[in-house]
Amino acid sequence: MPALHLIDAVKRRLHRDIVADPVLHARVLNLYLCGEAYPHAVDDYFPIEHVDCPDLASTMRAHMQDEDKHIALYAKAIEKLGCEVIDLDDSAIFNVVIRSHTPSPWRVEPGMDADARNDRIANFLAHAHFLEKRVAHSLEMHLDACAHSPSPYPGKAVSAVLSDENRHVAYTIDAVHDLVPRQRANDILAEHARAERRANLDFSSRTLLRLLREEADHWPAGRRPFFGAVAWAMRRMIAGA
Repeated sequence: MPALHLIDAVKRRLHRDIVADPVLHARVLNLYLCGEAYPHAVDDYFPIEHVDCPDLASTMRAHMQDEDKHIALYAKAIEKLGCEVIDLDDSAIFNVVIRSHTPSPWRVEPGMDADARNDRIANFLAHAHFLEKRVAHSLEMHLDACAHSPSPYPGKAVSAVLSDENRHVAYTIDAVHDLVPRQRANDILAEHARAERRANLDFSSRTLLRLLREEADHWPAGRRPFFGAVAWAMRRMIAGA
């Protein structure tokens, strides 16, 4: 079994163990929530004012509204688990980790011509595409695990978010191809795919190690060493990703 498929199998087991404990479950839902809230912390996400196509601008605006809906859904799910939403530092937010692995900027600067603006917007949408694609994949595993949760609400919330994320995945990649020539679109997508692939290993390993350390009493004792070894294995894979 290839290493990345093995990691997915381990992650499915991991989500089951997380959902079995309300504190761990709330901590992970809080990670998803902070990713949805991240656009409010920066000024270069969703550069709608620079988009010339009204249909794309409208779709991006709806995407932003979905993010705010997701924040509310996750917050209620965390409350149903008897926990509270907590603020996280940047290193615990997937969006930030992806940015740290992405060489190209997407901020639209004053005075840029239409081609340059479209290139930056395409870079943002490529970033959003691979981010949303990874989140959707994670939510699929989490939703499967939620079937075993003692609380039904988190599963309902995750299902609603997943439906939106799949729509976001579809329109963002289409928009990249619409905004720039084919070869440029392929180059942009390849760069952001590499960045997200490395960021996923970086973020997943750091997050798992943090949860194993900070919530040691909430894990099945027999699996903590195994999950720790998996986290360190993922860190060694980053360089080759």
